[in-house]
Parts: sequence; structure tokens; C-alpha cells
Amino acid sequence: MNKVYITCANTIIGTGWDADQNCHKILPQQYEPLLQSIPTRNMDRISKIALAAARSTLETRGITVSKDAPNNYGILFGTQFSALDSIHCFDMEALGKGALAVNPGLFPNTVLNAPACQTSIHCRFAGPVYTVCSGPLSTLDALGIGYNFIRSGITSMVLAGGADEAEPLHCAMQNNRKEKGEAAGFLLLESADAIHYGAPLAEIVGYTSCSLHQKQRADLLFALADMITAAVKSGGVSARDIACLSLYAWLPVNESERLLADLYTELKLNGTRETIKTDWMGAGGIVQANKMIGSRHKALWCLVNADEEKAAVLIIKRL
Repeated sequence: MNKVYITCANTIIGTGWDADQNCHKILPQQYEPLLQSIPTRNMDRISKIALAAARSTLETRGITVSKDAPNNYGILFGTQFSALDSIHCFDMEALGKGALAVNPGLFPNTVLNAPACQTSIHCRFAGPVYTVCSGPLSTLDALGIGYNFIRSGITSMVLAGGADEAEPLHCAMQNNRKEKGEAAGFLLLESADAIHYGAPLAEIVGYTSCSLHQKQRADLLFALADMITAAVKSGGVSARDIACLSLYAWLPVNESERLLADLYTELKLNGTRETIKTDWMGAGGIVQANKMIGSRHKALWCLVNADEEKAAVLIIKRL
């Protein structure tokens, strides 16, 4: 099995606010300057944000993919809602004004995998392109699936991450009363053979994700502890080596913090811990990963995502 390294990371976090001051919004000036050389006239907002994050990641790494040279590079795009707002707006205009009144150039935005495809086309990645829709776990699962793709030799390089918008339609569907936020970002994952220059930032050493059956939902603490133990074991490390445990869950903040404290006790950990308190929707995993990369501390990190029906664990070793 190939080792999987993180060689670059970039995340766009909303710095503006919506009208109700309850949502961190990504502002046009955070992504539009990165798209100046790309025809984006009919491209929807989430595709622009995703493409800007991907291009920034590649430019930071100094990678320009030739349009003539074949490659097997992949895109793993995680999102809870994808282009839902574009679909809603297109359909409502068609219903209100008639099908002949809508702009046919906007129709491609009504496909849920449009952001992933736009990113692949304009970044010239010719390998597998996947949209991962697993609710709040989406971007963490995208990172884990990208890890498995490189580990098994399916591809040698992957842009893994994703994005989610926080438009009124999305916020209405999220009733957890948490502060909302928009985020987009990617990690560039490379196999050891694909790294031609520079030292990697980190190595992904373990990943597991599963649906929770009834007993696991009732005993979430023990289900997560078992998943963390399995993930670190698959990477040849020990849970005792975890220096930071990061939890992103659908639970209210106080319940998330209590669950995290109980996990530390159950696993007998001595490091630090953090609860992701903002509802980033499907982008929570990439926000966690970006924090880990930005820490610059050489340590073993455990990123955990959980909702009412699923859970995922990603183990990253900062180099």
C-alpha cells in the first residue's frame, strides 16, 4: 500500500456576515480574484468558491497541469447541499415565468456534481471525479476516500475537500440553532512517488467511516471510541499517541464538549481537544484539517465527525 502525504492545504472561511449576523459568509473578494483568467459568466456561486479554493491550493503548491499531458489526478468533492440553491432558483424562475424564460446557460448548475466537474475541468484533472454527499461528514469522507484512492494506487494525486453554501434555504434545513458558516477548501494528497519537490506537511495514516446501527446510536461514546481505535490500528499507531482530538458533531455545543471529554477518559488520552462549534454543514471536516495543518506542531491528530446516523474518523500525523 502507498503512503499518502498532504503536500498543500487551502481553505476559504467566511469573513462576512449575513443580514441576521448569524452566519459567516464568504465574500466575493475572497474568491473572485482567483478566477480572473476563467470564463465564469454562467458559473454558480458554489462552483466559483470551490474552483477558487482548488486553484489556490495548486498555485500554492506550484503545480500547473498541462492540458496535453495525460494524468490520473482525481477530485474528491464533499458537500452536504452542493448546488441546491442553484437548483431552487432555476426551478422557481421556470415555475414563475415559464420554461422558455429561464437562461439555458444556467442549466448545468442544476446538477449536484457541477462544482466537482467545474473544478476538474478548469484544473485539468483527468482522473476520477466524485461528489461525496454524506451530510455533515462530507468533506472528512472526501479526505478519507482520497486517502484510499492513493493508498490503493487508483491515482497518484488527489484534490480532496469540498464546500458548502449557507443560503436561506440551507439554513432553514439546519435546525440545530448553532451559528452557521460557509467554508471551502482542499488538501492536495500525493503518493510518495508523485512528490517531486518539497517536504510534505503531514501523512494520513488511518481512516474509517460507517453508518451507525441502533445500538451504536444509543452508545455513541463507545461507537466512536471503537472507530478511533480501529483507525489508529490500521495506521500502525496507538490511540495513546493522539496529541489532539477534534470533534465536529450535530449535537449542541455543551453536549459535544461532554462527549469529547468522555472520549478522552475512555481512550485514556493526555493531549488537547477541541470542539468545532460553528455549523459548517458538509465543510466541517476541511475546517478541522486546515486547523491541524495550520498548527505546525508535529503530532498525531484525530479528526472525528458524527451525526445522528453516521460517523467518520481520520488520523493525520503532522510531520
